[in-house]
Amino acid sequence: MTMMPAHDASHPQRPNVSVLRAVAQEPRYFVLNESCSVLVGWKRRDAVLRLLSSSRAIIGGITGLRTGDCVRLVLYRGQTIVRECRVIGSSLQGLELEYEDTGMATTMG
Repeated sequence: MTMMPAHDASHPQRPNVSVLRAVAQEPRYFVLNESCSVLVGWKRRDAVLRLLSSSRAIIGGITGLRTGDCVRLVLYRGQTIVRECRVIGSSLQGLELEYEDTGMATTMG
């Protein structure tokens, strides 16, 4: 009995061009642990921003929201940015939000 790996395992194939294009189009996530807020109606609830991409975010520390609920995500990054979001699911990291706009900058005074 030999303990050598199979020939295919020791010589990986180069990915084809379509695989490279698919990987390049996937959104990039930035791992964060920043404080943020979620506006649910007129109530503000503090949360933790776990992941952020160009169209999605994952926040932790919020309960009681369901898939399809619309909220406003408030990011405190230099100046305050508000994004209209929709809850698309939940995971072990927290609530998954989706948004289409780039956000509206506001001033806190």
